[in-house]
Amino acid sequence: MSKKNVNRPITVRFSTSDYNRIVHEAEQKNESVAEHIRTIISANDEQLSLDQRFVDLERRITNRMFSIVCAVANLSDHEREIARQRLSGGI
Repeated sequence: MSKKNVNRPITVRFSTSDYNRIVHEAEQKNESVAEHIRTIISANDEQLSLDQRFVDLERRITNRMFSIVCAVANLSDHEREIARQRLSGGI
């Protein structure tokens, strides 16, 4: 992150153990504590994005598997809707 984009301070209080861990990790990576915290926040944002992508992928796979099972079971559209409602807790 370039210095020109870094202009808004935030004060955060950490427990002594968390503070020492953050300082130690920053030293190991040869980063300032502030840059290390920015890296942690950025990594967290990326993880949240990945988590959402996995949820979306799981939903697509589940829908496809449902369609396959319905086709193999030769369910009518009505039976298929009943099965979908049961799986959703509707009936």
